[in-house]
Amino acid sequence: MVEEAETAMPDHGRPRLFTPGPVEVAPRVLAASSRGVVSHRSSEFRRLLGDVVGRLKRLLNVDGGEALVLPGSGTTAVDAMTWSLVPPGERVLVLSWGEFGERLAATLRLRGARVDVLAAPWGSTIDADEAAKAALRGGYRYVAVVHNETSTGVAFRELHSLAETLEAEGVRLLVDTVSGAGGEDIRVSQRIYAAATCSHKALASIPGVAIVALSRRAVEELEEAGGALARAPPSLDLWRHLRFLRDRGETPFTPPVNALYALREALNVIEEAGGVEAWLRIHARRAGIVYSSGVPPLPGEEDLWSHTVAAFKVRDAFRVKRVLEDEGFLVATGMGRLKGSVVRVGLMGHHGLGEFEALAEALSRHARPASI
Repeated sequence: MVEEAETAMPDHGRPRLFTPGPVEVAPRVLAASSRGVVSHRSSEFRRLLGDVVGRLKRLLNVDGGEALVLPGSGTTAVDAMTWSLVPPGERVLVLSWGEFGERLAATLRLRGARVDVLAAPWGSTIDADEAAKAALRGGYRYVAVVHNETSTGVAFRELHSLAETLEAEGVRLLVDTVSGAGGEDIRVSQRIYAAATCSHKALASIPGVAIVALSRRAVEELEEAGGALARAPPSLDLWRHLRFLRDRGETPFTPPVNALYALREALNVIEEAGGVEAWLRIHARRAGIVYSSGVPPLPGEEDLWSHTVAAFKVRDAFRVKRVLEDEGFLVATGMGRLKGSVVRVGLMGHHGLGEFEALAEALSRHARPASI
């Protein structure tokens, strides 16, 4: 039960996963993944898929749109979103303040889009009004942004304000919320064109399921184009996935059946905890505990501190990672130019609050602060 996960501190005889993903999985979720494989053309699978999709739509606040599942990771979901929804030659403004913002821009360039980047220093963001003005002034049809920057522990909490402004002007907002969905507020029904996430971050399931949530407008435009918009590789073609889901209640290709069993159980856990609002509060509580360690977060402003991935400035990230692992906490170092100077702590997964308290105490003992 969730109550046990929030209070217990089990001993698993190995370092517990406090990485930015994958995450620790509840025993009941792991057990669900061991069910017998069924055909993806069977009535049992259609029931499974329909249940998962319905729960995802509630979790992501998808109103009138659709939630599609594909085999793969968060990167797969972002690739499918960009390749299926952005025509080659289209102008896109990418808002970037970390490694995954840069990857988002690179993916769109590979797609053939004409990409401009509005960048901020890593550890900060761009004001939503400034970003909207830049998008409208430049005449962009698409804006792309990372909701929760996994590399820097930055949450972009002006997302819905930006989405409202852009939608009123006909600009389509694409959101990478791979490490955000479930732990940071995301409402695809409110003016976000499409959003990409996955099973093995804040949803606390096993890896294997890529998820793309489409707004009503995105669905309508995909259907109107009839597949001509994307010309994406078949496995990434969201029009094909949409057509199979709506016409047959299936997926076009073999899905990760057992990962979908696990995801359904993980979504059950979230609903039993009180739904997405309760799940957000759980992650906020965890974040409050870990940020109390006294080690300075990379984001300078407290309202940017992510509730799913905390990034701390330290003198020797490799040493800190090693000693924390010796005490049973597996964390991650930084990415790119931050690799040796940042420790990243995942606030997701099946853990008790006592584990986060112990981790915060260990951080305070071992992590010597450093300026970057």
